[in-house]
Amino acid sequence: MIRCSEASLAVGEPLAGTAVDSVRTWFLLELNHVWARKAIETEAIGGAVRRQLEAWLGAVDGSRLQLIRRPGRPSRRPTFTVVDAVSKRLSRVELDDPQDLAALDIQSLLADGSPMTQSMALVCVHGRRDRCCAEHGSAVFRAMARRDVDVWQTSHLGGHRFAACALWLPDGLMFGRLRAEHVDAFVDAHRARALGELDLFRGRCAYDRPTQAAEIFLRRRERDLAIDSLAWRSTALAGDSSWRVRFAAGENEHEVDVVREASDAVRPASCGGEPEPVSWFIEGS
Repeated sequence: MIRCSEASLAVGEPLAGTAVDSVRTWFLLELNHVWARKAIETEAIGGAVRRQLEAWLGAVDGSRLQLIRRPGRPSRRPTFTVVDAVSKRLSRVELDDPQDLAALDIQSLLADGSPMTQSMALVCVHGRRDRCCAEHGSAVFRAMARRDVDVWQTSHLGGHRFAACALWLPDGLMFGRLRAEHVDAFVDAHRARALGELDLFRGRCAYDRPTQAAEIFLRRRERDLAIDSLAWRSTALAGDSSWRVRFAAGENEHEVDVVREASDAVRPASCGGEPEPVSWFIEGS
């Protein structure tokens, strides 16, 4: 059976506008256990902490939970980290046990964050969710660890068919179809505050998906790879499946028309799934 990542490549599915969307706050729970297929259902979390996490996710608009781990750290106290991708601030506490989360005040953690001066990378290796993530993600994680990057393995980042998937924080930049041979250029670009290969860039997670795609189309048009060069201004619905997105670059204003286009192609969204119709974003005329 063809794997979902191979099927997505075979039909030419583009990555623009496929990142998880409208996420501005990231909850990162270090958990050196086997993760359940749905991360929050992992047995080691326990019912009380699960309910606490679900309450936080409901109370903090635009938040998302990721389980993280780093091989070689099992004897250390696990951490719970909150990253605000808008203010680029981080709060981190050490736990004696995951059950200690029940005593934390999430609003205090959000308010007391410190400027995040060093980027961290998360690479999805969540094999219980999809085998493509385990295979491709593990190889990318090992290659990034050799580059002295603050890199962590993480649970499902969305889009198994785009494995290996990686996320840079605090910027909230999501990439896909990474392979070990891409890692040197990928890391070097980020250290230079650049996006690198745009064909691997899925989008900026703080944006909705049409806006993610618009940013990528504009960068291709302007040949602009600098992470911080564009400021989003607005996204307006222009039709049933079309949007007009405005960005500023310094004193210049740019408009991008984005259209969601249906195709005749089909592919499974994950390994073992049934083939599904594919649609994607294109730049309007």
